[in-house]
Amino acid sequence: MSEPQPNPVDRPSLAQAIADLVQMFVDYVRQETGDIVREKVVVPTQVAGQVVAFALAAAGVLLLGIGYLSVAAMMVLADFVGWPSALAIIGGVLVIGAAALTFAKMRRVQR
Repeated sequence: MSEPQPNPVDRPSLAQAIADLVQMFVDYVRQETGDIVREKVVVPTQVAGQVVAFALAAAGVLLLGIGYLSVAAMMVLADFVGWPSALAIIGGVLVIGAAALTFAKMRRVQR
């Protein structure tokens, strides 16, 4: 009685085994790289996007409130001193404020 010979179809060749090993390695690296990218890039980017969106919404509401308060202050000031004087006072305050901020920035740049 002779022992049955293994069927060559059942056993992969050495080249096929190496190709399978390389493919398994490539799949593993892709999976791990995807997990790392998702954890280190995608999630922080989503969080940063949410923070920026809420900050922009808050800034928009703040600007709207400042606009309404400015109009109210202008109307109150105009009742006391008249419209031309109120415009001159507001313009002067804005020019002085801009000059002060510019001066402070220039001093900081020179240091």
